[in-house]
Order: sequence, then C-alpha cells, then structure tokens
Amino acid sequence: MNRTKDGKIVIRFSIMWFFAAIVIIALIVSFFKNRIFATNEKETEKVVAFEQNQKSIDVIQVMLENTDSNKKMVNEQRDVEFKTEYEDNPNLPKDEEQVKQEGKTGKIQVTALQEYKNEEMINEEIIDSITLEEVVTKIIYKGTSDFLKKYSVHIDDKMYLLEAEDLKEEAKEDSNTICNIPRYLNVTIKEAGEEWIKVSYNGKEGYIKTTNITSEAVTPLIKEKNRVATLKNNLNIEMDLSVPSGLTLSDYKTVLSNNFSDKNKIFEQNAEVFYNAEQKYKINGIFLACIGIHESAWGTSKIAADKNNLFGYTAYDSDPYNSATTFESYENAINKVAESLSTRYLHVAGTKINDKLTATGIYFNGTTAKSVNIRYASDENWADKVFSYMQYLYNKL
Repeated sequence: MNRTKDGKIVIRFSIMWFFAAIVIIALIVSFFKNRIFATNEKETEKVVAFEQNQKSIDVIQVMLENTDSNKKMVNEQRDVEFKTEYEDNPNLPKDEEQVKQEGKTGKIQVTALQEYKNEEMINEEIIDSITLEEVVTKIIYKGTSDFLKKYSVHIDDKMYLLEAEDLKEEAKEDSNTICNIPRYLNVTIKEAGEEWIKVSYNGKEGYIKTTNITSEAVTPLIKEKNRVATLKNNLNIEMDLSVPSGLTLSDYKTVLSNNFSDKNKIFEQNAEVFYNAEQKYKINGIFLACIGIHESAWGTSKIAADKNNLFGYTAYDSDPYNSATTFESYENAINKVAESLSTRYLHVAGTKINDKLTATGIYFNGTTAKSVNIRYASDENWADKVFSYMQYLYNKL
C-alpha cells in the first residue's frame, strides 16, 4: 500500500493481484470438478491418485429435462417402407406384370426431438438414426411384347405352325437352316419378337418367322391337328413298338372302319379290342392290327375264317393250316398274340407288362418291326409289308 503526496493510500495494484488469484483458483476448481482425490500414506511418502467419475452425463436425458413442455425426445424402432421400381421386359405380353424381386420392409432405430401443439406433432427433428434391417426394393417386370399379347402366350409355351417352316440359326432369311418343321407341329417359344422368334424344336434351338405360327388361344382346333400330325410324323420303320401308339379309341374306330378290303368287317368290329390290347400288353396296337391284316388278308384267309386266327399263329411252313392254333373268337386271338409279342419279342426278360405278366424276352432282338421279323416270320420282307399297312391306317387319321 502506498501514499500520495497528499496522504492518500494507493491500493489498486494489490486489488488486481487479488482478483487474479480468484480467477486462478476458479480455474483449478473447474479442472478438478469431476475428479475425486484419494490419498495414501505409507511411512513418510504421500501419493495422490485420480479416479475417473463413473457417473457420465446422459446427454439425451439432459436434453429431455431441459426442453420446453411442448417438446419431447423419443428413442424407438421404426419401419422403413420399400420402394417399387418397374423394368420393361420384352419377353412378357404387353402391359402384363411379373414380380422380379419381392420388396422387404427395413427397420431403423431413431432418436428424435418432437414438437407438439394441442397434442398434435407439428415438427420432428431426427437427431440420430441406426439401420437395423436393410430395406429391399421391389422390382416388377412390365411386359412390352405385342406378339405375346396377340397370341396369349408366354415364354416356354407351345405354338403351332400353320405351314411347314425352316428353323434358322439366326433371325434372318439367309441364315443356315437347322431343320424343317412340318405343318401343324409345335415348337416351344424361348424369346419373343415381332418378325422372328426364338424357339426350341426336338432339342434344337433356332429362329422362325412369325407369319405362319399360331396358338391354341387364337386357333382352338390347332391342338387336335397337332396331335394327329405328331402321330404321323413319328411313324417310321424304326419306331418303338413296345409302347402304346398314342391313338385314342376314336382314332382306332376311324382307321379300322370303312376299309374296302375288310369285307367281313372283322377289323372294324374289333377296333376296341385292338385298342384295349394296346393298353393291357404294352404294344403298339396298330402294329398288332397290321400283322393281322397282312397274315389273314383282311380276315379272308381260310385259317382266319375257320379258326378265328387272324395272325397265322403257330402256322408252320410245313403244314400251316393244321399247325395253326384255333381260337374261340377273334378277341381271344388278338389278346393271345398281343401277349406273346409283348412278353417274348418286344420286351427284355424281367420287364413287368401288367399285374399278372412279366416278359421272358426269349425272342427279343429289339423293339422295331425289323427286329421282330428276325424270329417271328421267315419272310425277310415281312416287316416292310406290315409297315406299309401301318402307313395306310395312319394316313386315315
């Protein structure tokens, strides 16, 4: 403390030091505010240690306690709705939709500050958001094909040829031809187009023009034409005769009726018998009928007339008439020969023919007419002659 010439005491400097000390003490207190002092004494040594305060501040709680009465903090899980996107697809009928990818709702954990007025939320501020489950967008194909829409078909559906058509390697006229597809046969559509479409036929894929093609929706009778055309197309000297022909009972009645050479109507009257034998004995029934036609000259032979034996069954070359078996009826003869051909000639030993019959296969050489010819008939041309009758009957379909 100092005095002036007039005797006044000067204390300003000391006061400044006083306030400086106060500030320093305040800083020290602030620094150690969240610390707890612990002392340990051992003999004359004194150790001072600091422990971190375990009571950390809950920021969200502090905000909740200090918000206005019309605000509140929420921490909750929320669903996130998926979006839907559309993709054009040229292999779908125009305007038709198909789900490519299903959508999935996501989940998030949200911390938000909400403001209310008259108990109605008027504002929300998202403070934090954590993804719990990812949202998956729903994707829908939208068809663009006028061709598919016109014929009411989809990829992998059948379509039918109104005229024979060449299957091409590429979608152009001068492309190499893979094969020819006969009239009324069907193809499986693989890719749509307007002038050309990609199809599958008998295991081969290629392109055909759309000018001579149709669908069952557009041409309802085409399916029946296709069935008959397929039967005729599959007819060949090497065809498998150990399986049913695929002809219906109506087909049997059609092909075995109104034949000029069937003077006694034997085959016409037994059309259903031949059909049933096919189902029962695992044999092509038309092949069976044609053997009878060939061996009995349409039922006019003496063996057929006297012994009801249409097939010359057991009629050996040395004495055909006397060695031939006599049957009670034509039906008995048809069933007996069907059983014999199936169990001995057309199926390998052990093949189950029906619930009562198993093949012995003692004369098995294959499943074609020529393979049966080897052990069944001494005439080397027997198979060709029988097959010519099959062609005649199939063409009546």
